[in-house]
Amino acid sequence: MKLQKIIILGLVLFFLGVSSISFAQEGSSYLLGPEDIIRVVVWENPDMSGEFKVDPAGNITQLILGDIKVEGLTIVELEKILYEKLSKYIETPKITITILGYFSKKVYILGEVRQPGKFPIGGEYITIREAVLKAGLPTKNADLKRVKIITPGKPQPVTKIINLYNILYKGNMEKDIKLDSGDIVYVPMALVPRITDTLGQISSPFMQYLSLSNLFDSVFGKNSGSATK
Repeated sequence: MKLQKIIILGLVLFFLGVSSISFAQEGSSYLLGPEDIIRVVVWENPDMSGEFKVDPAGNITQLILGDIKVEGLTIVELEKILYEKLSKYIETPKITITILGYFSKKVYILGEVRQPGKFPIGGEYITIREAVLKAGLPTKNADLKRVKIITPGKPQPVTKIINLYNILYKGNMEKDIKLDSGDIVYVPMALVPRITDTLGQISSPFMQYLSLSNLFDSVFGKNSGSATK
């Protein structure tokens, strides 16, 4: 009986340990940038704690330490820097940093979606499915089988073509790839609406001519241009 209790206790402690490790590593690979919001907690020192927004120069301003460059750092790296700086004022400071707002990394959703525009990733990463959902889903004219993902780069951008229909409506989540900051998702118009739109543009001048012709006939009569005998 005692052995069973020891085994159960050991398993509980093991899973608690795994959970705490996962929690501590959450956000650890994310690189901070302008507009991100973080919470810094210095245990037993509330005057040194607070919520901070990264300014356009990539800094946060702490009451005692002043401006601190955080752009391009992970929260683990920032914790080490703050530990070194605060050690001048506090003996063995205990610091916890949490990311409250992921706003510095953005993707662009363009083309046949209901709300095209620029969207913050909102976490360590965002998938193409999540990004298109943020843009209000595709319109009825969208060609979901030829969606382009354009990654800017040098000497030239890299373009991938994916079948978004299978991801959204057939649950093929294996193809739901992660987007990088700065990626552009372009949802093209399907062929039939494009043809209809083109025909409309071609026929528009002709329809205008017919409208003017009908107006002329209604005012002057159909035979107004013929010679009288």
